[in-house]
Amino acid sequence: MVQKLDIPKTESELNKLLDKLYLISKEYKDSKKHPCFKGLLEIIQSDEVILTAIHKIKANKGSNTKGTDGETIDDILQDGYESVISRVRKCFLAYNPKLLRRVHIDKQVSKDKRPLGIPAIIDRIIQECIRMIIEPILEAQFFSHSYGFRPYRSAEHALSKVTNTAYDTNYCWVVEGDIKKFFDNVNHTILIKKLYSMGIRDRRVLMIIKAMLQCGVLGEAEQTTVGTPQGGIISPLLANAYLDSLDHWITREWENKETKHEYSRLDGKYRALKNASNLKPAHFVRYADDWVLITNSKANAIKWKQRIAKHLKEQLKLELSEEKTLITNIKKKAIKFVGFHFKQVKNGKGKNGWVTRTEPDPKRLEIKIQTIRKNLKAIKRTHTDGKREITHSINKVNSQIRGVIQYYEIASRISKSLEKYANNLRKTGMYTLSRFGATWTPANETNNLMSVHEKYKLTIPTIEIDEVKIGLTDLYFSNFKQPQIKSQKETPYTPEGRMLYFKRLNKRKPMDRMDGFFSERLSEAIGTGRKQGTFYNFEYYMNRPYTYNRDKGKCKICGDSVSLFELEVHHINPKLPLNEVNKVRNLASLHMKCHKKVTARTSDISYLSDKIQKKIIKFRKALG
Repeated sequence: MVQKLDIPKTESELNKLLDKLYLISKEYKDSKKHPCFKGLLEIIQSDEVILTAIHKIKANKGSNTKGTDGETIDDILQDGYESVISRVRKCFLAYNPKLLRRVHIDKQVSKDKRPLGIPAIIDRIIQECIRMIIEPILEAQFFSHSYGFRPYRSAEHALSKVTNTAYDTNYCWVVEGDIKKFFDNVNHTILIKKLYSMGIRDRRVLMIIKAMLQCGVLGEAEQTTVGTPQGGIISPLLANAYLDSLDHWITREWENKETKHEYSRLDGKYRALKNASNLKPAHFVRYADDWVLITNSKANAIKWKQRIAKHLKEQLKLELSEEKTLITNIKKKAIKFVGFHFKQVKNGKGKNGWVTRTEPDPKRLEIKIQTIRKNLKAIKRTHTDGKREITHSINKVNSQIRGVIQYYEIASRISKSLEKYANNLRKTGMYTLSRFGATWTPANETNNLMSVHEKYKLTIPTIEIDEVKIGLTDLYFSNFKQPQIKSQKETPYTPEGRMLYFKRLNKRKPMDRMDGFFSERLSEAIGTGRKQGTFYNFEYYMNRPYTYNRDKGKCKICGDSVSLFELEVHHINPKLPLNEVNKVRNLASLHMKCHKKVTARTSDISYLSDKIQKKIIKFRKALG
């Protein structure tokens, strides 16, 4: 049955629509039917979806990376609101993406370069609009233990699943899968058919996706006939859709095998399948194009490798790398997966006398440490003797060190792996910072990263600025954290799923933007001439709701709650350049009456409290 969907006018309505798409898709999947979504393009090209897409791209650190046309997100933001919306909509009418810009980045564990195709910024907006709407439809149908490039999922969940499966089953034979040049060999026709089968039945949307896939690369080819470009916003989602049939084919053969009898426990079901059939046990975990399959014998591992190679070739026109697809006994040798080495070792405390042991992939870790060491040494070359300028550099290195620790802390041998580098890096830090008067100071006496440093007395290189001690943090400050098992109820597309996610991360759910209201107010103001000039561009429109949310709906002058109908969003310093004047930090939520007191600089404010007078005077001075 074709689904009828309303066009969202606010972020709240959009979120409800995404929830609805997910729910409908999941209900069809659970009933073993295919959903049918038409009329998607009208939603995709709506104001709210375009606006939200630009919000998301702006928040991405690559938003100012230029495509072949030289444009960045700042160019979009400084254009007028109606102009931007109209331009994006015209692209949807007859979509013809600009050529990709080719860049090459280092691979983590080899000297080879990874080719990326950077789309033009307008094409990134188009991709994000489509991704946003089709993702909940696809997410509802994806395999439970596919963890790469999916919302609310991570390498930690993938590692946890592998370690727990090996421990619970006591299986030790693993197929380490490697698909040869996966992204370069995605067949466009097969992918489009898969999207159609999964419910994307709006042919206009499918043709736009096909145009994205066929987009050429500047200086290489005008058009591509195979592959999905790495570097595109929508590429990871399409890659997961392409491999989804592989996931479900394997799991139908064991984990999700239908049986005549219902079992209250999975281990009972697996035991019955093993004893009463010729089925080959298979526990499958995938992270993007990397995957592992855990089974009970070498013979079954060989058979599964052969079957998967055949399936990939016949159904997906992909090739399994014979050299890189390994069959490993994890009781004898470690496997590599999601940046970790994983092995089972004898231990009397473990189930069946074995426990899992994980550690960072040595090659990947070495590269990360080399980068930190390089950035640390670069501080010494800073052309200044002032300590203040060094603080930012120390903070950047500290962030890198903590980033390595936080990624690898789910490895059981995290401390041993990092201790290997800790002493040398600490000495390098002291040698570098000695130029700026660094001293060896107990970590718990420093004034930065206090939640980490307060637990340790180890001395670290420290500089002092205005009696504030800034320490270079240490790889030694690490502890093993048990990797979390993924709750399958955790998803961005249900109220319960979002609640579980924010509870797990101890975060507060962000407020919805008041886009619909601000659209009407701003449109009226511009139409009546109250808002004129280049100030009132797309960025101003976009950041007004964020400013209101940041200020928690309260006036920055009087501190009282301000209703949307009496709100003015004030430019604190209107003399800033156009690319700075509409940043959230330069905007403030004010009552209309409070705003008049700021802008009418000669009006009497002596009858107001001292606190409010000081705020008004401060805002008046900022106006210049």
